[in-house]
Order: sequence, then structure tokens, then C-alpha cells
Amino acid sequence: MKDLFQLALQGVKQKGKLTILMIVNLVIGITLLLTMSTTVKLSGNSVLTDKASQMHHFSLNYMDNDFEIRNQFRYPPLTFQDAQALKNAPLEYKHLSFNYDTRFILESEQLDSARPMIATASASDIDYFSVFNVPFIFGAPWLETQSESDVIVIDKKVNDHFFSGENSVGQFIKVDKQSLKIVGVMDLSQHKRRISNMRFSNRYNDLAIVPMATAERVNLPRAGYMPCQTKEENQRSEYRQHNVSALKSAECGYLHTWIEFDKQNHQQQLAAATLWARNYTQQQASLGRFPHEEKYKLNDLQLLLNEFAQFMRWEKVYLQFSYLLFAICLVNTVGILLGKYQSKNKLVSLYRALGASRWYIVKIHLIEISLIAFAAIIAGVLFAHLGLELMFQVNMYQMDYSADPSLVKHFFSMDYSFALTSGAFIYAAILIAGLYPVYRISGISPASQLRG
Repeated sequence: MKDLFQLALQGVKQKGKLTILMIVNLVIGITLLLTMSTTVKLSGNSVLTDKASQMHHFSLNYMDNDFEIRNQFRYPPLTFQDAQALKNAPLEYKHLSFNYDTRFILESEQLDSARPMIATASASDIDYFSVFNVPFIFGAPWLETQSESDVIVIDKKVNDHFFSGENSVGQFIKVDKQSLKIVGVMDLSQHKRRISNMRFSNRYNDLAIVPMATAERVNLPRAGYMPCQTKEENQRSEYRQHNVSALKSAECGYLHTWIEFDKQNHQQQLAAATLWARNYTQQQASLGRFPHEEKYKLNDLQLLLNEFAQFMRWEKVYLQFSYLLFAICLVNTVGILLGKYQSKNKLVSLYRALGASRWYIVKIHLIEISLIAFAAIIAGVLFAHLGLELMFQVNMYQMDYSADPSLVKHFFSMDYSFALTSGAFIYAAILIAGLYPVYRISGISPASQLRG
């Protein structure tokens, strides 16, 4: 085996310029393939994938006749009165959660040196944490009895900023000058997209979660998607910032609603919820509401993830282009190998004349191709790192550097397990591409090139 490896290494060094050309050719194809396939794979990942088919976003279309729903992500959130009707409905489910976007300034009570933070956050109920699999590093969600108390759950980034990463449970933090007690510290670093508000954004994630009753009492603003009927349009800014009591009777939706059904009884519970939505909208239609033909929608998360993937059409075009380029690189590899091996005809003929079998010649050249493939794959992975970093910088520039870099970086980081699997397939593809040149060189008869 040692002799085979040495002969293969000599083969790599022979016609060194052709060897370098072949490696460069492969590195270009591998770099683009790994960069684009990693980006597309990471963009489609979600920590909720395992239960995506059991999670449904619930929406009722109370809007005016001329309201147009452009895509699955623009269905109106529930109005307060519709949310209350759903909450009181005799339905079976695992979890039912309501939330809305808010934004506020966080300040520490103890550390005057820590600068305040502008926080994107959610006002929600306790079921939010179970529906979205929120992981905790300290503490836990608030108790059911604390749903109207001055409590808050903060993210690890907030905890690191104000409390140097120490356990801050039991301490207080100011939310728009209002002191709230910290009951838990969550870590949303693996939640790559903000799904709860139907934006699926990778710009930022929740830095804090506040009980909805508390958010209403201290009047935290409603910062998210809030479509209103035409008659309510002039009041929308007032509803966002101040008049919560009027909002509760208005035809303005602001409560994103998620239902998680039991895995075993998923279809039955979904059918019951759908039937309730149909009966409720028909009953309300008799009162002049819900003028649209499609009055309700229960979209499961898996459908929404698949729908969102359609917005990545350019990334998928680039991925298809990278497959095509890699195939061209493999064809180029075959041509380079044929040219490289043509200069070895006499040497191979001599080996055969000295007693080397055809299988021995095949093994030499397969090892040679393997060495070249390994070198190309390692270089390709390194350059793919640079490619992902470049795409990260381009995306941050497109977002005006306003996004959370650590969140965006998730989509442009090398997934080594995926790179290892891809590398194995790439190695196999290169080896297969080299079979024809190896077959040609191993077929030379003994001493056929030694005459003259």
C-alpha cells in the first residue's frame, strides 16, 4: 500500500501545472456549491420543524371588501373581540396563545453605567413559551397567578448587557421607566426567525416577553401589523400608542393567534376548530361583519415555512446554477485527467511490461485522484467560509446594519456536519468522473508504448 501511495504522489507531482489547474477548477465548483447549498439549508431550518404540522396560525378576515391579501403572511391578526370568542370556545387543543409586537426602552436599576437598550419584544400569555419551545437558562416563565403582575422574561443578550451574564432572576429592570421583576432568562439564539408575529424575520428576535395584561396596563405600544377597517384608519395611531380600551372594541386586528393541537388527535381537533371558525364567521356575517368569501384561515407552520421558502427564489436559482457549474467542473476534470494521463502512457506501459496488473494501475490512479479530490474539497470548504462571510456582509449592508448580527450570522455559518456529508458526495462524484480516464490509462497493453 505504501508503494501505491508513493507512486500516486509522484503522479500528482507529474505535470504539476495540470494538477494545479484541476484543483483550481474543482475548488471553484465546490466553493459555490457549498456556499449556496449551506445558505439554502440554513434558511429553511427551524427549531419548531418537529411540530410544525401541529401548529396553526388562526386568522379571521374581518376587513372591508376591497382589502386584498397578497400572500399567506398578510392575513389579519385577530381583533380583541374575536380573540375572546376563540378563547371562550369549547375547543380541545394542546395550547392556545395570543401575542402582539411591542417595543420599549430597557434600563437597569442597579447598574447606572450600563447604557439603555431599545428592545423588540412580545406581549403574550403563558402558553407562548410552550408553543414556541422557548428555552431558559435561568428561572422559568411567570406563573398563571402572575399573569397580571409586573414581571418580565428577558433574553440572554439583555442579561449579558445589564447583569454580566449572572443569574438575574428576582432582580428588577425598568421598561419605559416602569420597574418589572425578572422571573426568567431565555436564550433564543437558536430561533433563527421571528415566527410568532408572522414576519419570519431574521433581522431581530424578542429581547423580552411581558404578560399581555401587564403590557396593556402600563400601555406598552402595539408595534406590529395592525390592519384596520377603513372607518378605523384615522384612529390607528391612537390605538397603537394610547387608547387600549377603544382598541378592544375596534375592527383592528393586532393579536397573532397560534393553536397547537395534540399530535395524536391533530386532525379531529383541527376539524373542530375549523367548524367553529365557519359557524362563528357565519353568525357574525349576519351582523354585517366578514364580507369576504374566505372568512377564516388556519395555516399550519409547515405550510408557512414552505411558502416562505418561495421567497428565496434567487437563492434557489443560484443553487441550481452552482450544481450546473459543478457538473461543468467535473467535465473539465475528465478532460484535464485525459490530457495528464496521455503523457504517462510510456510509464504505464513500462509498469505493465514489468509485471504490474491492470488492477494495480487502476489503484495507483484512483489514489492519485483521491489525493487531488481531498485537496480540492479542503480548499473548497475554506473558500466557502469566505463566501459565507461575504454573503453575511452583503446582507448586513442591505439591512443598513440595523439587524442583529448574531441572528443574521446563523444563516451564513458553515454547518460542519452538512459540509462533511456534502464533501463525501463531492468526493464520490469526483471519483466517478475520474473512472473513464483511469479506464483508458489502465487499458494500455504491456510495452505498447516502448517501441522505437
